[in-house]
Amino acid sequence: MVHRKKQGLIFPEEAFDKLRPYREELLAMSQTYRAGGPEYMALSRAVIALDEAAATVMSKQGFFLSPWHKT
Repeated sequence: MVHRKKQGLIFPEEAFDKLRPYREELLAMSQTYRAGGPEYMALSRAVIALDEAAATVMSKQGFFLSPWHKT
């Protein structure tokens, strides 16, 4: 479990770095489906959610940069 303080995560970069392999796996999985198809879109939405969460919590756009998928 991630330690939280009242205002938010104490070490947000560490917390989101732990999610990096999960995000990369989602991107790899999405490449096996037709772009624009329902499976691809569902996986892309999960990736976008991780990207936006990291950007919101840390005020850092592009925290998860990847050669697979630019969001």
